[in-house]
Amino acid sequence: MLIEYKLLSCLFLLLFLIVASIDGLYFHLYKYKLYAREDSRKEHLLHTLNSFLFPWSIYFLFLDEFKGIYLWFGIFLTLISLIIEYMDVFEENKSRKTIGGLTSLEYSMHFGMSALRAIYTTLILVSKPKEDWFLTSSNIIQNTSSDLYMKYFLYPVILMGLFVAGLHFVLIFYKKEIKTI
Repeated sequence: MLIEYKLLSCLFLLLFLIVASIDGLYFHLYKYKLYAREDSRKEHLLHTLNSFLFPWSIYFLFLDEFKGIYLWFGIFLTLISLIIEYMDVFEENKSRKTIGGLTSLEYSMHFGMSALRAIYTTLILVSKPKEDWFLTSSNIIQNTSSDLYMKYFLYPVILMGLFVAGLHFVLIFYKKEIKTI
């Protein structure tokens, strides 16, 4: 039963990644170039922080080897990410005012990403056995049964997340400002 929750969680994580990639790479970085707009710099910084947290929260939540304090650390990273999301929502109104605000499509994508993140997080957490939640379970055990799962799904997700985080970080230093019409 728990493996089905984990597989469902991976499915919703994959759907989240598809929507988040379109939103982040197309809308934020390509179309609106938020990193290059003075009024959107704070929003880009929030996106950068979140992009750094994402692969690590996935790493600590999804890998079976992490139990106890490591699992709780993954939950902590997820909560920090949620706080940053709230800050981003309040920043977007100011940040996007000069470019006409968020489109209905982008609003709907943000709504969908929130739902997908809630679903994949809930499913991965309920897939954890009761013993994994105890702080005394904090030893890391190599679990060879999940090698294919890690090799073909989680590691690519984490590597893509690290790439996007690096891209966001580099763009912080982009100097050519785009003027708003």
